[in-house]
Amino acid sequence: MYVATFNIVQYDCPVVWLVEHLKDARIIVTGANVAEISRGYEKIYVVLLGDEEVTSNALEKIESYKLVRSYEVIQKKRDFVKVKMHITRTKTMEASVFLDATPLAPWIAKEGYERWTLGFHSKKQLNEFVSRVSEFDYIEKSRVEEIPDELVAEFSMNFLAALNLLTIELSKLTNKQLSLLRLALESGYYEWPRKTNVVKLSEELGISRAAVTKLLRRAEKRIVASTLKYLSKTSV
Repeated sequence: MYVATFNIVQYDCPVVWLVEHLKDARIIVTGANVAEISRGYEKIYVVLLGDEEVTSNALEKIESYKLVRSYEVIQKKRDFVKVKMHITRTKTMEASVFLDATPLAPWIAKEGYERWTLGFHSKKQLNEFVSRVSEFDYIEKSRVEEIPDELVAEFSMNFLAALNLLTIELSKLTNKQLSLLRLALESGYYEWPRKTNVVKLSEELGISRAAVTKLLRRAEKRIVASTLKYLSKTSV
C-alpha cells in the first residue's frame, strides 16, 4: 500500500475556510460520512479547539457560511466543541471516494490547509488522485511511503498501544534530551565507527561530559524501555 500525507489547500472546504479566518484556530475532522456524496453533500464530525471566545467565533462563522447546510453541537467544554456538520461535498473528498482511497487518520486543519493521510492500492491510483486534486485545489506539501499491507493492518490492530507509545511514553522525554538526541544522531554519534563522541558533544552544547552522558543514558533508556513495552503489547 502507498501511504501518503498531503497538506491540501481546499478552496471549497468550510473547515479550511474556518482556520483561514480564525487566528490560531485548529480543527480536527474526526470522521466523515460520504454515503450521500452523490447527492452533493457529506457529513463530517469536527472538534474545534480553543477557548470559549475562539469556539464561539467558529460557531458563528459556521452558521453563516453558505457551504455549511446545517450543524449540530454534540459536546461543548471549556477548551473544545464537538460539532456535526452537513456540508456541500468538496472536490478533494469526491476524488478520494471515486478512487477508493482509504482514510488512515483524522484530517487536521490549521494555517489554511488540511492534512490528509490516505492509503492507495496502486501507484496509478495515487498519481490519479494527485492529478485530480491539483486541478481544483493546491497540494502544498506531500510525503509518500510504500508500506506492506500487513504492516498497515498490524498498526491498525495495535493502534492503542502505538498511541500510548507516542503520547505517553515518549512524551516523557525532556526538551534537553530530545535536543541532545537530535544533535547526537545528526553528528554521527550512533554510526559505526562514531563520527563524534561525548567530549565533542559537551563542547558543542557547553555542558559537562557527565551531563551529556547522563542525559543520553536516560533518554536511551526511556526509548528502549518504551519500545519493548510497545512490542510486548502488540504480541498479544
